[in-house]
Amino acid sequence: MKTYADIIDLLNYEGPGLQDYVTPAELDQLLIGTLPLGSIADRYLDDLKHTELVRVATDETATRSDLLTWIGWELEVAGQQRAEDAAEDVLAQLRAHTAAQARQERVALDGRDVLIARAKENGATKDAIAKSLGISRPTLDKWMQDQRDRALFNDAIFTLIRRDTSKSDQAMLFEALGIRDTSGQASVFLAGLGTRTLDDYRDGERELLERAEERARALA
Repeated sequence: MKTYADIIDLLNYEGPGLQDYVTPAELDQLLIGTLPLGSIADRYLDDLKHTELVRVATDETATRSDLLTWIGWELEVAGQQRAEDAAEDVLAQLRAHTAAQARQERVALDGRDVLIARAKENGATKDAIAKSLGISRPTLDKWMQDQRDRALFNDAIFTLIRRDTSKSDQAMLFEALGIRDTSGQASVFLAGLGTRTLDDYRDGERELLERAEERARALA
């Protein structure tokens, strides 16, 4: 039989933990104080009396006192974990909500851009389009410029990606494809362009990259 100095020493080396001795419902009761710690301590003591594998050097009174202290520590840890889990659950819900909202907004914005382009193709004036959208003509002009910028930067960023582009640069460039933040795309494009030389590209590609660089620097 192995002897430990006290029950805390035994539990630290041998276990079990508090959750092996209580149900989830009992743990809830312990955390809110409706279940006395002594009832759980008695379970430990009962097991200790009926085992022939280990024992403690302290008497039953000291052992029970130590158990109450140890259970209090375990509850503190469990409470902190509960709080952290609850916070993480809320954060996960917030992240999911934000992502879903962003997807919905992107679909809506993409649909709006398509309708604006279709209206132009069908001969609608900018004033008529702006009035239909309930916005000012300058706001419409900005939306349309953003649409042109995204198309330009998407093409230019995709052109920058080559077989010999490092994996980290590839990841950075791919993440910028399709986002609606044109200033963000401009920054990523300029960062990617800074690692390349235009001599690596064909004439048409160079012309595209030069146009994108000019526009990106105007936005920077």
